[in-house]
Amino acid sequence: MSAGDADIDETAGCCGIVIPARIEQAAEVADTLARIPPGLAARLGSITVLWEGVDAEGGAQPEPALPSLPQLASLSSLRAASTPRRYGYGGRRKLALEHALEQGWSYVVVMEADGRFAPEELERLLEPVRDGSPDLVIASRAATARGRLRRRLRLRSLVHRLLTGMRVGDVASGFRLYGARLLQRVPFRLNFDDRRFDAQILLQARALGAVIAEAPVSSEAISAPPQEDELSPWRHATVSLSYRCHQLHLSRAGEFLVDHGVHYTLKHSPTSSHMQLLSAIRPGSRVLDLGCSQGLLASLLARSGTRVTGVDVMPPDAVSDGLEAYCQHDLESPLQLPEGWTFDYVLLADVLEHLHHRTQLLRGVRRHLRPGGRLLVSAPNIAIWFYRLSLLVGRFEYGPRGILDETHVHLFTRATLGRQIEQAGFRICSERVTSLPFEVVFESTGRSRLLAFVDRCYHLLARLWPEMFAYQIIVEAEVAGMIEG
Repeated sequence: MSAGDADIDETAGCCGIVIPARIEQAAEVADTLARIPPGLAARLGSITVLWEGVDAEGGAQPEPALPSLPQLASLSSLRAASTPRRYGYGGRRKLALEHALEQGWSYVVVMEADGRFAPEELERLLEPVRDGSPDLVIASRAATARGRLRRRLRLRSLVHRLLTGMRVGDVASGFRLYGARLLQRVPFRLNFDDRRFDAQILLQARALGAVIAEAPVSSEAISAPPQEDELSPWRHATVSLSYRCHQLHLSRAGEFLVDHGVHYTLKHSPTSSHMQLLSAIRPGSRVLDLGCSQGLLASLLARSGTRVTGVDVMPPDAVSDGLEAYCQHDLESPLQLPEGWTFDYVLLADVLEHLHHRTQLLRGVRRHLRPGGRLLVSAPNIAIWFYRLSLLVGRFEYGPRGILDETHVHLFTRATLGRQIEQAGFRICSERVTSLPFEVVFESTGRSRLLAFVDRCYHLLARLWPEMFAYQIIVEAEVAGMIEG
């Protein structure tokens, strides 16, 4: 057996199949099970048939007996489960994916019992594991389709790419292998119960930055459903538009609030808080980065000879090697750093809004600033125009990142941020503002000239009227007088 085959065997061993079916589809279920390749069945972890246990008239029916097939004898488990009522296409998938997570599978394939997906092609869904660990594998007919099907797939793919930037050859394919890492971090339970489910979970994977692979299958591997049409291109486009509106904060769609884990990323735009903070620090200085997270700024500062000491609650093995020193400490507790630790700059980049004891921390900072040293603080501006509009229409929802990050415990305006810093015994020397994070919203690589032009224009607007248009406020301050604390 080759190394690649061993990888596939390892994946298949923790992979399960869920087959949602109605009671009257017992014969179709038996046919689907019989068509699973014997070699694959021997390596699968489990197969579950999920019976919809209520008929059209509302009367419960007993579960049919599962067939005894020779090629399935080696399965670790062939089981049946039932649901209290009938669900739509997306609803059945939600139950199936929930079941996969409960079973602890690493991967799951959901196959309808209506003959739409060819079990003979299951091996191909596992092949991308040879090259890595994809979070989602899509069975794609793009390479084998001909005639009308080929034109339809190309049109769908083109529209989808224009709206979302994703290059997927067969966006309508529901024949997929889902990874548990993806399912644990996207709110698929909030998706629609109809065929829009497939479009939504694809966009959730995009929002998460998940690894998506396509497995080429024959054009006959996925047939049109017998009783209901595929999701129309127009309805698919409306889902993509909903995602884009969510990205732009024109709407707030809970299904696209995915769990990024540690979701703080370096923003490269010259108008971003990260780049402006870096430009405010003289090369060769000593910097204390409070709430340094992974140490995003340390590596860039180190290139100019700047020595950075980081403080955060993260374990030492989770932070950047660019830090000269690191102290694991909860910033809600009084700041207790070794005597003699003094710095040219103390950096609080998007930290104060996460803390209850903000004044305590700011006062504790003072003893670690050298004479003439500067405090640099950035914080989001809750008074920005789109949150004013959101309140006007009755929307004020927290999410995994942004100004209304669900971990924020205090919200600032330009005035309240300045007052917070002055009350801790500092004098404000200068203020800067940031543009909207267009590179994050549009997931840009920073090479778009159009986006750079929009960014500069918006930054000019924010400088003219910071209370209304600034996304973040950056304050540079010095010690005004001695306060014990």
